[in-house]
Amino acid sequence: MKSSSLEKLWKTEDWWSVWLGLGIVLAAIIALWMGTSIKSWAVLPGKLTDLDKVWADLAKNACGYLTIFLVLGVVFSFSMKIMGHKLKEFIPGFIILFLGSLIIFYLAGWKLMEDFNIEAPLLALIIGLIISNIIKIPGWLKVSLRTEYYIKTGIVLLGATLPLTLIIKAGPIAMIQATIVSVVTWLTIYLVATRVFKLEPLFGAVLGAGGAVCGVSASIAVGGAVKAKNEHISISIAVVTIWAIVMIFALTFALKQLVPDKVAPGVAGAIIGTSEFADAAGFAVAAELATRFGDAPIQTFTLMKVIGRDIWIGIWCLILAFVSVMYWETDAGQKKRTVGAGIIWERFPKFVLGFLAASVIVSIIGTMVPGDYAGKAKWTGKFKGKDYKADFSQYSVPPEFANRLKIDVQQKTLTFRGLMSSEELKTLTAKTTSPDQAKALSELSAKSNWFDSVLNVEVIGPIKKLRSWAFVLCFLCIGLSTRFSEMLIFGMKPFWAFTAGVLVNVPLGIFLSTVVFADYWMKV
Repeated sequence: MKSSSLEKLWKTEDWWSVWLGLGIVLAAIIALWMGTSIKSWAVLPGKLTDLDKVWADLAKNACGYLTIFLVLGVVFSFSMKIMGHKLKEFIPGFIILFLGSLIIFYLAGWKLMEDFNIEAPLLALIIGLIISNIIKIPGWLKVSLRTEYYIKTGIVLLGATLPLTLIIKAGPIAMIQATIVSVVTWLTIYLVATRVFKLEPLFGAVLGAGGAVCGVSASIAVGGAVKAKNEHISISIAVVTIWAIVMIFALTFALKQLVPDKVAPGVAGAIIGTSEFADAAGFAVAAELATRFGDAPIQTFTLMKVIGRDIWIGIWCLILAFVSVMYWETDAGQKKRTVGAGIIWERFPKFVLGFLAASVIVSIIGTMVPGDYAGKAKWTGKFKGKDYKADFSQYSVPPEFANRLKIDVQQKTLTFRGLMSSEELKTLTAKTTSPDQAKALSELSAKSNWFDSVLNVEVIGPIKKLRSWAFVLCFLCIGLSTRFSEMLIFGMKPFWAFTAGVLVNVPLGIFLSTVVFADYWMKV
């Protein structure tokens, strides 16, 4: 590997998002091995109804918030310095962003926000848009608005919450659907841009990539691959941003009316993955649905967008670089240049590798169940939100479970060695004499799963909270970076060409998600 290529390992946001994300994942796993957990400081504000609860939460979690600020702040600052940015501008800006994100988390916990189904990511976007379109953001603050850096870090962390088995199972479907959507959308935007509005081929290629793959990253990558003009890339990013924001509100409103009665949460995530034009925007919608319907929307969105569409960056860069060299650049009188397969690696989104690595690491750890692990449940507790109060003092343990199921009458607990299968649970519940005993055994069955009851609680749960911090930072940056008046100075032709792609992309994505591949997405 050339020295210039090696430098990218520590001089690009793409790679730094990988190092930071995987560093957090490994720290969480090491903490678990040492008998502790990062959940003591990886915290989020809960649902708050008045100022007294805000002060109480601050008193309880102040050390956690400070730790998150220091962990993220130190790594972001260190990496920004290495990448050549001024810390005297970044650090004050990051402090403002972090405090703003904390305030947004508190505001999102108000009952009013809950009534309108506005969660922290969407609220961060709304507040950012209001601020940026009322006052002009100072230049020094813009240094800390690292939208791509924050969202890529969040995506790497997301990998730790998405089992590799799920990726392997649904990945091929995601790739097939992504291929259909990517090719059809790019061709639509390119042909409308060049044939109808007579825009330059290079411009049409960049616009098409922005709509077909992942918005900003694709526009920059393809623009560099085909040597497009800077204004081509800038306009493409502006148009992508407009439509990404529009789709946030449109998809959020529409899917909240349809999920779960008419559209399954997993199908909704796939629709978002094919209909949104930016990773951050898509996560805003998926995160909104996830707060009400679990992680299925986030998981299927990630499979569709990150695993499916984003991988097309490298493919489009190679294809369009070749076309540019052979046709577009020679037409413009430019000197031919060679196109090597290495451009795929150069343009491939490295954070996707971090996402996959995090998923692999956690999946491997999930198979390393301690030999002496035994699930434990109390006689009195909750199962799936419902209270139970059982008495096992007279319960007769089936002979085949004599060495696995232990009943402690003094402590009033149940202990089960090994993973309890559904058939074993049926056998044990057949001996119960009350519904409460059945609920307690069902809770014990859940506790017997080391992945769910230990790894998910001690490692994956805290990582999800840190992922939320990364996402809110990102969405706040999107809002603060978006001024509608500045986007309108480029004329409307690029906008209408891109809109043509939207009119094809969205219905196509909905059809594929709800009809052709619906069975796959519903099972995620």
